[in-house]
Amino acid sequence: MKNKRVKKLNTPMLASIGAGVLVFILFLTYLFSSGILHRRETNVVLPSGESTAPTISPDTPQLTAQQVASVEIDAQNAKQIIASLIRPDEYSCLIQNKLLYQGGDSSLSCRQYVRDEAMRIDTLSGDAEVLSTLLQANDAVYAWDRGETRFYKGVWGDFSGDAAAMMPSYEDVLSDTVAITAAARQDVDLEPCIRVEFDLEGMHCVYYISASSGLLKTASFYKGGVLVRQVTVSELQTETPDASLFVLPNGVSVLGES
Repeated sequence: MKNKRVKKLNTPMLASIGAGVLVFILFLTYLFSSGILHRRETNVVLPSGESTAPTISPDTPQLTAQQVASVEIDAQNAKQIIASLIRPDEYSCLIQNKLLYQGGDSSLSCRQYVRDEAMRIDTLSGDAEVLSTLLQANDAVYAWDRGETRFYKGVWGDFSGDAAAMMPSYEDVLSDTVAITAAARQDVDLEPCIRVEFDLEGMHCVYYISASSGLLKTASFYKGGVLVRQVTVSELQTETPDASLFVLPNGVSVLGES
């Protein structure tokens, strides 16, 4: 069957994406302009040589959650321990963002699916219904609103999967420019986590990183001692997401593009 033609990026096409995708983009725009969402390249390899920062490589020894639980974690060894964690290749999770400001707050939730080096992000309503979908495979990104048969196609570039899912990258703490001010092991929802505190881009950041999954569990951002953003990752499933989730509105799967 001949695939439907995908229209090139232009103003009318952007308008046709729909309100759900536009709200998602506006929320991301706010996060970037506020400096409280960090971007990173995927597959980060940190500087080696004279640097004391850990380097993530295939030879990096991996620690299990049980081993992390038996280690005394502090600001001096936290980077080495975090560098030993590894993310699952396939998983799904719920990511909830709350922005707090004087006079109120706003929230946005999305569900992330990862498999075969492809990623799907569904932006959700308050009733957990899918409002819009972003699908990424290799260097291509697709987006469409719920119920739409047309979709936008563009170039993914160096935009990270974490940023697209409105989730801070815990690998930020491994940079030489980040000085961890406090660290400890602490359980969150019965999961052994590594708690780290550091300052970045004018924010005081507190991350809880799961030693079980190698994924961020929670993150809080403070400005002037006031909480301005909170991120929670929950409902983690490490089973392979169904292949039907990686199909475009025209019936074409993107899994082969990875």
